[in-house]
Amino acid sequence: MNEKEWLDYVKKYLFEKKPVIKAGNEDCAVIKINKKYLLFTTDALVENIHFKLSYTSYFDLGAKLAVSNLSDIASMGGEPKWALLTLGSPQKIRKDWIDPFMEGLTQTLEKYGACLIGGDTVKSASFFINLALIGETYNPILRNGSKPGEFIFVSKHLGESSAFLRYIKKGIPLEKIPENLKKAHLRPEPEIILGKMLSENKLATSMIDISDGLLLDLWRICEENQIGAELIENKIPIGKYTTLEEALSGGEDYALLFTVKKENLEKIGKLSQYLNKPLFCIGTTIKEKKLYLIKDDQKIQILPRGYIHFTK
Repeated sequence: MNEKEWLDYVKKYLFEKKPVIKAGNEDCAVIKINKKYLLFTTDALVENIHFKLSYTSYFDLGAKLAVSNLSDIASMGGEPKWALLTLGSPQKIRKDWIDPFMEGLTQTLEKYGACLIGGDTVKSASFFINLALIGETYNPILRNGSKPGEFIFVSKHLGESSAFLRYIKKGIPLEKIPENLKKAHLRPEPEIILGKMLSENKLATSMIDISDGLLLDLWRICEENQIGAELIENKIPIGKYTTLEEALSGGEDYALLFTVKKENLEKIGKLSQYLNKPLFCIGTTIKEKKLYLIKDDQKIQILPRGYIHFTK
């Protein structure tokens, strides 16, 4: 089974009755406790799969582990709270690398209001790290909620993290890689504030974070709502030194991808001004259950390309 097949398979084992509002097909599991909703997420990074220490410092590694989880909380409109760390290492834990790793992890969590409260440590065949994070919100934004005729937004320039890896694979030294690409891959930032404001003001009908590629993550929203989408090529915010393909299917952008009703477009514009942050409208949702790219008035059907584990 590849990652998608596994996720489809495991659904039958997931508990999804009250107080659990959502268990599968979301960035976080959602549990209602009184008037609040608890958000549960977890993400792992494995050496030589998600990162290589030849170009990733231990501080950056800790920060990125935090961001991969914080971004899930952001995509539900939540506020991050409590984290648990699992560390697996084939070697003894030494202060020369664990100190910067823990500093990167805890400083990033604390920057967004979360705290590390425990975890587990094991000896393992390969080096891996996993974080479980709990957040909360009064209004979780699910993937399910969009209808045809809504507008599709993204919150960042896309493809820069993927472009960084292209430079690395070409053997270009780290110091010669453009700064925006290094920042996007090694020091990404989660959209916590934007996610919370979209939630508090009830502006997004559906939302997901882009971790596996724009097309693949957009298609996950489409599948949940039994709809399709049209993207306008010249509206897609392609990052500097980045290709269109990297913007469409590159992973680890950690941007928010969300849908908005027509009557809320003016409020989205005001929110963009308030945050002093561009929010990019890149297309619309449609009734037909397909993805299209519009280029020079031509409508081309495209497949939901992106990163899926166990495809090789």
